[in-house]
Amino acid sequence: MATNEENKRLELLTKYTNWIKKSKLKLLIVFIIYCTVLLLNFLFFKNHRIFTTASLLMFTYIIYVGSLIWFINNKLIAKIDSVDFKIK
Repeated sequence: MATNEENKRLELLTKYTNWIKKSKLKLLIVFIIYCTVLLLNFLFFKNHRIFTTASLLMFTYIIYVGSLIWFINNKLIAKIDSVDFKIK
């Protein structure tokens, strides 16, 4: 019985860590695209609306992903040992 619960905890932990890795990779890709758009805008278009919109979207995305990663690390992974997998 304990091994089944340990397997479920381990599976849940791997899901959390895999999600964090994927989110960090997506965040890096989005940041590279963001920098590319800003560079192209600065070199060719010089449109301040694109800069403002891209900055706002990037800031919002960073806050969103960062808060989810913080929540998973500090709330879910830290308390994974206290999860009860038994059906009541």
